Amino acid sequence: MTLEDANLQAISNDRIPLCRTGTGPLKANQAGLAEQVQEFFRGLFNKSEWPARWYCGSWSDFHGWLYIISDILIWTAYFLIPIFLIRFIQSRKDFPFPKTIWLFVAFILLCGTTHLIDALIFWLPVYRVSALVRFGTAIISLITVYYLFKIFPNVLLLRSVSDLQREIDERTSVEEKMAQKNSQLQSFTHILSHNLRNHSSNIALLADFVDESTLTKDNEELFQKIKIVSKHLNGTLDDLSQVIKIRDNHLEGELLNIREVTQQVLGVLDESLHASQAQIEMDFQETEITFPHIYLESILMNLISNGIKYKKDGEHPVIKLRFYRDERGFKTLEYSDEGKGIDLTLHADKVFGLYKTFHKHEDAHGVGLFLIKNQIEAQGGDIQVFSEVDAGITFKITFNENA
Repeated sequence: MTLEDANLQAISNDRIPLCRTGTGPLKANQAGLAEQVQEFFRGLFNKSEWPARWYCGSWSDFHGWLYIISDILIWTAYFLIPIFLIRFIQSRKDFPFPKTIWLFVAFILLCGTTHLIDALIFWLPVYRVSALVRFGTAIISLITVYYLFKIFPNVLLLRSVSDLQREIDERTSVEEKMAQKNSQLQSFTHILSHNLRNHSSNIALLADFVDESTLTKDNEELFQKIKIVSKHLNGTLDDLSQVIKIRDNHLEGELLNIREVTQQVLGVLDESLHASQAQIEMDFQETEITFPHIYLESILMNLISNGIKYKKDGEHPVIKLRFYRDERGFKTLEYSDEGKGIDLTLHADKVFGLYKTFHKHEDAHGVGLFLIKNQIEAQGGDIQVFSEVDAGITFKITFNENA
């Protein structure tokens, strides 16, 4: 009688059947490890060496189907969980430990597959496939444990939801206080500027009513000094008024042709350009920019007039204007000249300061670069400066047309 016949007879007699067909471990133990491995993979899907699980042991319908349904339900859950994890990692590109998610995906899928194979073995005795999948599950499990151990110190550094909420609340509170202080400061600045302007205008008006011919020589000299101080005071208030307007008002940009605006500015500066015999070079790879016209005109006016004022003694100004799109896709205006330059090791933090001058000149007021920086930043742009003494200066202005 064969082993299969014995199993069938055992089943018919309500006895537990033998669960091994073929030679089983007795033959395997007699073979070397290499032969066992070869035999394992050659018979990976061989179903003739074992009976299906229904025919191995004494299964009642309830017991068997309870086992099968449980395994299938576990496999279903193990299959669906990775779908949510994959959607999460695809939606949250900023997740700090993406490898963790992918390892858990592999681990959960393999665990679920072992349950699915256990259910199938009731009909298909693929025990070798089951062993191979379990080995793969063990490897991935150990890799996952190692990776978790490796990142565990960093995981502990992650802030909790309550910590993040506390930080958001603190920042919101600080921003509200800053906004309130900024509003108060703006109101104070407007009042101060308005009141001072009234007084300075009155002083200038009263000075115009004075008949200087009736003054003594000493009083006339003193009065001239008063008029000069009054003129400077009005000029200072005009500068402050421009700064306040820039900071308070975000002007809407308009589509401009930079070559046309540049030509308009050069037309205004025509006399100074001819007198200094300035050389203007333009390289406009881009032609259009969305920006407030009054700001762009002011920026070009201040840069070019500075190039004329601060040229090297005894030389003609050489001014270069480039307009192009940088590697990030932002439109960039680059101004450079071959003038006196600035020592940035000493003055880097003062270049754009109000009333900061670095060379003696009768028309130097230290307002132009301050206005340029405020006009650019008010529109969301950025300005950089590169310079050396007697080696000229370069300003790189990056525009943000989406601001």
